[in-house]
Amino acid sequence: MARLNDAQAVLFDLDGTLVDTLPDIAWCLNQVLVQHQLAALPEARVRALVGGGVAAMIEQVVLEQGASDAGRLLADYSACYRQHLVQYSRPYAGIERLLETLAARGLPIAVVTNKAHVLALQVLERLLPTTAFGAVLGHQPGQPLKPAPDAALLAAERLGVAPVHCLFVGDTPIDLLTAQAAGMPVVAAGWGYGEPETLGAHGPQLYCQTPDQLLAALRPTAVPPLSQSMELAGSL
Repeated sequence: MARLNDAQAVLFDLDGTLVDTLPDIAWCLNQVLVQHQLAALPEARVRALVGGGVAAMIEQVVLEQGASDAGRLLADYSACYRQHLVQYSRPYAGIERLLETLAARGLPIAVVTNKAHVLALQVLERLLPTTAFGAVLGHQPGQPLKPAPDAALLAAERLGVAPVHCLFVGDTPIDLLTAQAAGMPVVAAGWGYGEPETLGAHGPQLYCQTPDQLLAALRPTAVPPLSQSMELAGSL
């Protein structure tokens, strides 16, 4: 596995990594749950459901609450979310600086997400409009979701960089498993939705609590061993 500073491109997850989309996801989900006479969920519970795609989120809610019409629930949530896509969502502090610095260093960047492709494009256009992503790979019908490595490998191909030289940055175990399946070094984004202990158990090359810590780690100097990097970034 290549070192972090051997990276020739950086691939990012979207929800919980570049943008905090949880407020809009939770708001829309609860609007629909109440409409269906189901119990609204605390944001912390919704947070744990993000990352595997909207169908998986709805399936889990149906399982927990015993709803009978998963298809209607999914359709109503999707319609609500399309209308309120960036009502409360915002890029994480330090993300724009991180992306600008990577671009200035000549490193191509891409987005690989389980969010529907058209919605991923809209979120990026509205919240990070000046960022030049070399590729955006959202989920499209018939394509496998992460942690299958297909989208990550396609992003690497579009950027023209070998997977081993593509650094993957994500905030959930799904992202870490995706990177590992694709043969890419991976950074756990501790500012997102994943639990630190769970992320650490999946063996990322680096754990960072903020985008600024990731930016510092990507300076053209030697990267400390994983145990030291976790100690510097914050105890797991």
